[in-house]
Amino acid sequence: MKLLKNIAYFIGKILGFIGLVFVLYKLSQEYTLDSFTDKVFKIKSILFYLFGLNLLSLILGIYAWHIMLQNYSNKIFPYIISYYYFGKTEIAKYLPGNIFHFIGRQILAKKLGVSQKDMMKISIYFSFLLLVSTIISATIFSYFADGLKTYWFILLFSLCIIIVIFTFFLYPSFNIKNKLIMNILLVVSVSLQGIMLGIIVLYQSSDTTSGFFFLIVSIYIISWLIGFVTPGASGGLGVREGAFIAIVSYLHLNISRDIFLFSILLLRFINIITDVFTYLSAYIISNKIKDVNI
Repeated sequence: MKLLKNIAYFIGKILGFIGLVFVLYKLSQEYTLDSFTDKVFKIKSILFYLFGLNLLSLILGIYAWHIMLQNYSNKIFPYIISYYYFGKTEIAKYLPGNIFHFIGRQILAKKLGVSQKDMMKISIYFSFLLLVSTIISATIFSYFADGLKTYWFILLFSLCIIIVIFTFFLYPSFNIKNKLIMNILLVVSVSLQGIMLGIIVLYQSSDTTSGFFFLIVSIYIISWLIGFVTPGASGGLGVREGAFIAIVSYLHLNISRDIFLFSILLLRFINIITDVFTYLSAYIISNKIKDVNI
């Protein structure tokens, strides 16, 4: 069992590395550092809104985690506590292995009034709900998308129904209301990631139809899912971008390679900057939570 786990992580790391090399190769064909920077400046008018949407996505995701923490600690405490510990550990997902943010939370479990066993349950359940929310989001947007094969939607919809039913029977310690709230929070959080990419692409594209927008969003969410479930890929780095480029190329979308390559890389840049901001802000607010007992 341990051998299979190690093999899975090794394959994940290889896929992440190959994906990253592939993206960097494509980038080197299209841009120099100066041309990429110029491209960013051309869309500077929407950068503030993109960072705002990304921060909102993160805040909603942390709130779902906050609900889980309160359930297992059997205590009510301010959201800022959860924000602090989540922000302090989340940036570690970029380290090789894609598990160090979970390890960080295990180490901090006692300070949160949660046992090691329960913190492990929280991490597993949170990851599972992210998976569920990603499938739900992809299903919703693919329904409104133009150019996506019908069988893809049928597959996603069938998987969505099965996994949603399974979710409501999993972890009976959570009541239905909290499960519903957490799923909604994470569905919106994941959807915002795809919406951001759709905005970036449409801002540069001549095709501004809603069907095309929903198609881009659904493709990115599916790519996000691939990066998320790939073991060992640091924050999905390389895998997500490689998957998006591969799917767009396979569908032969009427959009230049320059636009979708720049868009996917810019969104990754925004994600990293937001994670760094969250990490730094956690330390800024550390003095405010010293006097709060859990």
